[in-house]
Amino acid sequence: MDKQAIKKFLDSGTGQATKDYLLGQLAELRDIDSIDEKDTPTHQALEVKAQKRAYNKLKDILSEIMTIPDENEEVDIRDSFII
Repeated sequence: MDKQAIKKFLDSGTGQATKDYLLGQLAELRDIDSIDEKDTPTHQALEVKAQKRAYNKLKDILSEIMTIPDENEEVDIRDSFII
């Protein structure tokens, strides 16, 4: 597998939709609403930890083939759609 070729494709105009999809899936794993509610605190803690591990693993995989924006990175207000 040529990671550079994949990275080049994802940075191109035709690969942007794929990149947006992959980043959307990564963001969905980070979303608290996607965590299933469990009956006991122990099971809930395991669910949260599993969700976090899945997010970190996918982020590691994707970071090999594309640039992932840092979630702690400040967004310039001029880049916002808020009026």
